[in-house]
Amino acid sequence: MILRFSLDLPEDGAYVKITRLLGRTLLEYLQVTPSVVDDLEFVVGELCTNVIRHARSESGRFQVGIEYHGDRVVVTVEDKGLDYFAFGDPLPVGTSRPDFGQGERFGGFGLMLVEKMADKLEFHRTDPQGTTVRAEKELTFQSQAAADAAARLGETEGGEVTVNTGE
Repeated sequence: MILRFSLDLPEDGAYVKITRLLGRTLLEYLQVTPSVVDDLEFVVGELCTNVIRHARSESGRFQVGIEYHGDRVVVTVEDKGLDYFAFGDPLPVGTSRPDFGQGERFGGFGLMLVEKMADKLEFHRTDPQGTTVRAEKELTFQSQAAADAAARLGETEGGEVTVNTGE
């Protein structure tokens, strides 16, 4: 593993952009192909936005982990909310659903796109309530030299950064 970011965040949309940019920065430094960087930035943003939109946990917080390996990135988003993901019976894509406040929106497109962009996508219940989503994406690099450098970094023990925003 090259590096792992662990973020403990409030369920507040202001933190989505920060989280996306943190996820993107190391990928660009490692010279990952721009399309993979864009895909992973979307995946991180969508998974965080889903928590903010749906989780409504008692603590008002959720956790994001982004692990960089020499050949792949693993994104984990965990909430302790009201089980926003309907296991086994999700609403169909493009159907009406409640939005923030008293609004209504057509939704379900985000997770469909995440599923297409990630190489692997898993949902698990978080005990006693909530959801953990794990998305994995293989990396491709702009050059063989960049791939070799990332592989060498991936062979080391790597580092870990933990950030807790707010209380």
